Amino acid sequence: MALQVKDFTFSHIGRAEGMGSQRIFSICETQSGAIWWSSMTDIGRYNGSKVRNYQLDENTPYSLLGGRVIHLSTTDDNGILAFDNRGKVYRYSAIRDRFELMVNLSERMGNNIGLNDVHLVGNRLWLAMSDGVYLMQDTTMSCIVKGPYVNSIVPMGKQLLFCSREGVYDEKGHRRLPYNIESGYYDEMSGKLWLGGYEDGLHVVTLNIDDYTISDAFIELTNNTTLLNPIRCICPYDDETMLIGFDGEGVYQISRDGQGKCTLLFNANESNKGVLHGNGIYSMVVDTWKNIVIGSYSGGIDIARPIGSTAAIYRHLRNDPQSLCNDHVNMVTQLTDNLLLMGTDNGISILNTQTEEWQHSCQGTVVLSATRKPNGNVLVSTYGKGIYEVDSKANVSHVYTTYNSSLTDDHVYATCYDKDGGLWVGTLNGDLLHITKNQSITRYPVHNVQAISQLATGQMAIGTAFGLKLITPGRQEVKDLNYAPSGVADVNPFVTHLLASGLELWIGTDGGGVYVYHQAKHESRQLTTANGLPSNYVRSLIKGADGRIWIATDQGLSFVSPDNPKTVVNANYCYGLKREYSRGAALNLPNGNIIFGTTMGAIVVHPEKVQSLNYTAKLNITGVVCAEDQESLQTEEVAQKLADGQLSLTYDQRTFEILFESVNMRNHFDIVYRYQVGDGEWSVPFDEQYIRFVNMEPGEHHLTLLCVSRTNGTIIDTKMLTIIIAQPWWNTWWMWCIYIALVILAFFGAWRVYQLHQKYLRLSIDHLQHTLPQPTYADAGKDVKEAPAENLEAKNFVDKATQLILDNLSDSEFTIDQLCREMAMSRTLFYVKLKSYTGKSPQDFIRIIRLEGAASMLRNGCNVADAAAMTGFDNPKYFSTVFKKYFGVSPSKYQK
Repeated sequence: MALQVKDFTFSHIGRAEGMGSQRIFSICETQSGAIWWSSMTDIGRYNGSKVRNYQLDENTPYSLLGGRVIHLSTTDDNGILAFDNRGKVYRYSAIRDRFELMVNLSERMGNNIGLNDVHLVGNRLWLAMSDGVYLMQDTTMSCIVKGPYVNSIVPMGKQLLFCSREGVYDEKGHRRLPYNIESGYYDEMSGKLWLGGYEDGLHVVTLNIDDYTISDAFIELTNNTTLLNPIRCICPYDDETMLIGFDGEGVYQISRDGQGKCTLLFNANESNKGVLHGNGIYSMVVDTWKNIVIGSYSGGIDIARPIGSTAAIYRHLRNDPQSLCNDHVNMVTQLTDNLLLMGTDNGISILNTQTEEWQHSCQGTVVLSATRKPNGNVLVSTYGKGIYEVDSKANVSHVYTTYNSSLTDDHVYATCYDKDGGLWVGTLNGDLLHITKNQSITRYPVHNVQAISQLATGQMAIGTAFGLKLITPGRQEVKDLNYAPSGVADVNPFVTHLLASGLELWIGTDGGGVYVYHQAKHESRQLTTANGLPSNYVRSLIKGADGRIWIATDQGLSFVSPDNPKTVVNANYCYGLKREYSRGAALNLPNGNIIFGTTMGAIVVHPEKVQSLNYTAKLNITGVVCAEDQESLQTEEVAQKLADGQLSLTYDQRTFEILFESVNMRNHFDIVYRYQVGDGEWSVPFDEQYIRFVNMEPGEHHLTLLCVSRTNGTIIDTKMLTIIIAQPWWNTWWMWCIYIALVILAFFGAWRVYQLHQKYLRLSIDHLQHTLPQPTYADAGKDVKEAPAENLEAKNFVDKATQLILDNLSDSEFTIDQLCREMAMSRTLFYVKLKSYTGKSPQDFIRIIRLEGAASMLRNGCNVADAAAMTGFDNPKYFSTVFKKYFGVSPSKYQK
């Protein structure tokens, strides 16, 4: 089956997305899934999230920039070559993340050369040039075909073909075909060689085992004319379809077996196929996800993504009557088996699903809802124009208004037929009407009706902006249904949609999520964003053929499985499902699909392809960026360690960025990242593909990086990285050895100084002892009056020292140095005199006086703590220790 525009959604990459130039010459896909392209000025790379531009050579002379054309070529080892028509060939280095010059042919062959294509196999570099085919092996250059202007190289199995203006040549230099060929593709599946000419159109050639031509078919276009524009690219889409890129005409398609005609698929003209930004198609690639990546001469990159989980998307196409009349779809219903009716903000659109033809009516009318009559016709409710009826032949008639019926308001929001054939009509400001099968009318004072549904009990559930009402047909009583969960007082009363599923009533609200009320148990539970809803603003509810309840909100789609009724699965990870859905616009189709109305058209969902998260995206750490010594991080050793989950940095490199990516061109919008360092807190989800660390502490750090789903937080892939930050030079082991050596040296020096000081002190004491008069036996014979003079001097010295201590008894800060100053002598002289007079050192002398004073206070009834404080002892424990040592008993026992 031929491809159609409606089978795809489209996105564009241009200057607004960061592209350097929108003049695209070639496109390729690498093993990671990223898309590369060459433009007039640079090389671009797109991984689904961001565009990265690479410059080839900033030193290219201005004289060579005029008319410069840059192309890409892939190698047999999944590498990328970039080359320009001036003869420079570059190879991409993933380690250094740049293109490095491989060879400059103009230096070897002269400046007047034109390089059009290259093909690298091992160390053999094939060159398609303006004057023939050349082979460069290591440093040896040889000419294979001399003379023709060669446009491209086509791999065909184990051999190569060279497409030129004079024909198609093989590696032996033989001309195989006579056409002026721009591009080619060898289809290994069918064994056919597809050739795109400059003016010769499209040829499909079949070769035998000896490479002789068996058949040569010229392909005609749908308009029975031959396009004279060049065919720049040919590539297969799937097993059935081949895509052809015409310069100036857009993208065409043809059956892969070469049978049939070549028909237009996409272009940039004002038509239903005008989805591109340029008609000059130069290159085209079908990526891993079946996206068609199209590069044009003036329009940048267009990406056509297959619908996938959605069977179809119906949109309004400008100036195309064979499309939806308006993108805001408020209602969908099945008119007949083949006719699908959609109500929009601009009338009714009816699609014949067999012929795919559209017809429209009631333009200018805002259609809100619909219900099927017992006879198969459909009643269509409108905003301000009452109710229309559409029959099986798509004829429309105006049946209910305030002028010709019992309606009291033409703003009809909901209609419903009950089991007895009675019609219920709810409006914005008018009364709720019940028109029985016998045309008797009952009015109920219920306004602001949003939804109507009949329960299994036979009661009618009326959802309004002010709560849920219950009415038994045939009775006037209107009851309020309290659907608040047990213990919950805050209940959202604005009901947007209702779904009766057995004994459960699913109640969609505007801001309160979904309430599920069990009619027999009179119990309710609430589902909100905390349970997985994309939003608490619910627009529609529907039960699928597999029993799942689908919940459409203003921020996407979700579902609840019957085997896990308390968990909501967010389906926004599926491309195209995250959109704003319309109130009550949901319908089960006969084939099991579900169609939803949204503010961007109608979308048909294939439920079997929408399950819990079902895509993968490999998380890759692509490099490290650091302001200090970046070159040291761009080596094979660092790249290998990163692949092994390790990164070692110097202390000066502790401010750095980790670069990473997860490529999935189908679900890239759903991918976000989280990380944790050690046992720290997890980061909030982010979509930037780098982490910046500032002044990370020296040591070993364990980074856990997650690729997760934005929709539901499911972990898609995980990377662990051990980051080692080296210690600064002043904190290394050898510096600590130096520090320890210096400390030991300092202690040794202090000890030597102390020893010298002690030696000096002993010498000073010995000198003073020798200079003081010593008692002898001859002194005993002297006058007795001399002895009292010496004793008096000692007594006065001791008394003065004692009094000074008593005057400062309570001052714990009173030291020996202060006592020496008060005695007007040096510390050494004071020590010698006091030692000779009392036999005590100054420290012991002061302590004894303090202890004696404390003992006197204790005897007079003073408590231990006060006695210690008044005698200069700050530490009571120390006081007790020295007191017991001096007196033999503790202060408390001494007091007793």
